[in-house]
Amino acid sequence: MASKRDYYEVLGLSREASETEIKKAYRRLAREHHPDANPGDQGAEDRFKELTEAYEVLSNTQARQAYDTYGHQVPRDAGQGGAPGGDPFGGFQDIFETFFGDRFGESGFGSFFGGTGARAPSRGGDAEVEIDLTLREAASETERELKVQIVKECSICSGAGGTETRQCGTCGGAGAVRTVRQSLLGQMVSTQACSTCSGRGSIIIVECDNCRGSGRVAEVVTRRIQIPAGIEDGMSIRVTGGGHAGERGAPAGDLYVRVRVKEDTELMRDGDDLIHRMQVSFVEAALGTEAEVPALDGSRAVRIEPGTQPGATLTLRGEGMPRLRRRGRGDLKVVVDVMVPTRLSGEQRELLRRFEEISGEETYNNGGGESFFDRLRSVFR
Repeated sequence: MASKRDYYEVLGLSREASETEIKKAYRRLAREHHPDANPGDQGAEDRFKELTEAYEVLSNTQARQAYDTYGHQVPRDAGQGGAPGGDPFGGFQDIFETFFGDRFGESGFGSFFGGTGARAPSRGGDAEVEIDLTLREAASETERELKVQIVKECSICSGAGGTETRQCGTCGGAGAVRTVRQSLLGQMVSTQACSTCSGRGSIIIVECDNCRGSGRVAEVVTRRIQIPAGIEDGMSIRVTGGGHAGERGAPAGDLYVRVRVKEDTELMRDGDDLIHRMQVSFVEAALGTEAEVPALDGSRAVRIEPGTQPGATLTLRGEGMPRLRRRGRGDLKVVVDVMVPTRLSGEQRELLRRFEEISGEETYNNGGGESFFDRLRSVFR
């Protein structure tokens, strides 16, 4: 029998990994190796079980401490009540099943304590898809139609895996068999997946050509989703039950739609606010002017007051992005970029020098700090 891999190696973690890192690693790897996401891959189920076993031990504080100390060979006196020879939890499984039966299935105590409980039908895996939106599309509620490839229940055999089946005589259609034995603690009951039908509960007589006995097929389906106004880049929308089909009546997984909002050439997003950098000449900044700035739905008029300094910000209230699932909108902030000429004729230079000679500081200093013409001197000299 092949030796078990180190649990930390299975999850790709160091022994100093935190609880959060363990949980994140398991979720990522479980989604990647889930049998539903790997149709036709015979090894996917084994990898998924290995991941789950590693996670169930490392996510439990006491079990992790015992594993860190003894590895896979946890002795009975390690404080875990485990059976000698390796399984740190085997001694508890039969006790729980004696009092509670096997209703926990593989996802409950049976799985946690490393036993061979009957495997309950697995929930379908989650699916993920990305969509691109423009900034203006993200600013209004919209509906999108998406094409998604998911694993569905076979429509030919209704998920049975065969066009002709019969009930398994070994388990009577339950998919599991129970074994009763006597011990010092009394009557012990253990449950395990039926080896005759592999937990299906039925025997395939004529295999379905459409799904080749798996009961599920990969298909491209259409999903319609609502995108709320104000959604941000990187956010995901969950469509409950929109993912891969579950096993034998188990619920389907969810569909996660990751939204990518493209950068706009005129407007930059900052939370709920929008920023536009408007270029004006130094003459316009000095004398004042009227200008048009782009908005989400057209343009807006702004007034550049005389003496406007480089970097000044004009705020248009309520012209920004809608607040996601809240009332109101952000603001549109217009940052004034003053364009300084880099090439001047002799006449232009002389006029500017003459202007500086006849102008006092009060002409272009608005009180405190570097004035507009202070910033231009180094360029013109």
